[in-house]
Amino acid sequence: MTRLIPRLVIGLATVHFAVALITSSTFGDVAREGFWNAVSGEPRREYEMWFFLAGFCLLALGTLSQRLVRDTGRLPAQLGWYLLAIGVPLQILCPVSGAPALIVLGALALIATRQDGARENRRTPPVGNYRL
Repeated sequence: MTRLIPRLVIGLATVHFAVALITSSTFGDVAREGFWNAVSGEPRREYEMWFFLAGFCLLALGTLSQRLVRDTGRLPAQLGWYLLAIGVPLQILCPVSGAPALIVLGALALIATRQDGARENRRTPPVGNYRL
C-alpha cells in the first residue's frame, strides 16, 4: 500500500486536470482576453482556475511522496495529514465535491504509515532494554 498511495494521489491530480480542462470554457475565454487579469472578478473563472491549480498541489504531494517512498521505503505521515487537512474542511464547506476521495486517501496513507512503522520496529534488533 505504501507505493500505491502516491500513485493514487497522482491519479487524483490527473483527474482534476482532466475535469478542469474538459468541463471548463474558462481557459479559452482567458486566452482570448490575453491572460492578464482575465480571471479577477469572474466567480466562475476564479472557481475553475482554483480547481485547476488544486490539481498541481495534488500532483506535488503525490510526486514528492512517491520520491520519498522510493528513497526511504516509507510513506511520510504528513501526506495523510495534509490530505485530511484539505479533505475534511472541503467536505464540510462543499459536500458535493471530491472531498471523500481526499479523506479516504488520507486515512489510507496514515494506515500505511502506521504499518510501515510497525514493520520497522519488528526489524530493529533490541539493544539492552531499548530499541533503536
